Amino acid sequence: MSPITYSALATTLLLSTSNCFADLAEEPGFEFILNVNSGAATGNSQANTDKENEITKDLNNSGKDMGSITLFVLGRLSYTFDNNKTQLFLGNSEEDVVLGDFKAELGVSHEFSNGTVLTAAYIPFLFTSEAWQDPFLTNQKRTTTDVESQGARLRFDNLFSTPLSAEYTWAESSLENELSGQQQNLTTQQQLLLQRDVKFHQLSVEYTQSLTQRFAIQPSVTVTRGDSEGGAMAFDQGQIQTALVSQFTERSQLVTTVYAGSAIFDESHPIFNKTREDKQYGAFAFYSYAQPFNWKNSTFTAMFAYGQNNSNIDFYDGEVIAATVGMAYKF
Repeated sequence: MSPITYSALATTLLLSTSNCFADLAEEPGFEFILNVNSGAATGNSQANTDKENEITKDLNNSGKDMGSITLFVLGRLSYTFDNNKTQLFLGNSEEDVVLGDFKAELGVSHEFSNGTVLTAAYIPFLFTSEAWQDPFLTNQKRTTTDVESQGARLRFDNLFSTPLSAEYTWAESSLENELSGQQQNLTTQQQLLLQRDVKFHQLSVEYTQSLTQRFAIQPSVTVTRGDSEGGAMAFDQGQIQTALVSQFTERSQLVTTVYAGSAIFDESHPIFNKTREDKQYGAFAFYSYAQPFNWKNSTFTAMFAYGQNNSNIDFYDGEVIAATVGMAYKF
């Protein structure tokens, strides 16, 4: 499963989705949005590097069920030029936020005269910062290693003044100490099949269709290629997703997203003696209510996320349920 296309929680930085052909900002100049959230999550995954998940008794389970309570602060700083058509930003991008994608970026957006908006962004930290050196150790503590990642994306919104968007994302991830399978009595060639350093290429296309003045639907299709150094870790993935945008009042909005996808890996896994196949599905809901208690420049937000990965190899199964509430402030 690609970390690019599968995220359990989103930021809620932006106050609402934008009109399809609006300017990049309400007015030129600097803008800063601060978002404070708290919530809880529960789930299981062998990729979870929490200390409670250090030891696994065998390789036929998806890790321990664990819950957590979290508090996190996020933000977005942007500067819009006087023409209101070019914007520099650091933080999260609006088109990703309400759909459950919270990667931080440094980038620029520009709106052309025909309505097309081009965004180019660099993503300095894309994935989790830790992984197990050898995730296949049993009945002993697994040791973590640092993971370095980066990426970049190019996005076109409102292509030729239509509600069509297209995006290409490139990313890479590398482990400081890759020891997968070294204590599994594998040959050197088999160990090489488990190398997790990877380069991702992802293309997505989405279309926004208004149903009424208060409701719009946004279907999308995403394909991902994960070129891992190990053939058993390399994959092709496809995903379909549909978001329903519900504008209940001028202040309140709900964006509900459901998705389903599958991934097929290149070569047989040397430990499990079968080629891995994953199926993913889930849902994400983002609710916002602007100016609660008539507080200016503030928005109450709430999120709920559910995601599941079903694999033909039990070790790679996983599930997450999460919910948060928060407040966003615009300065």
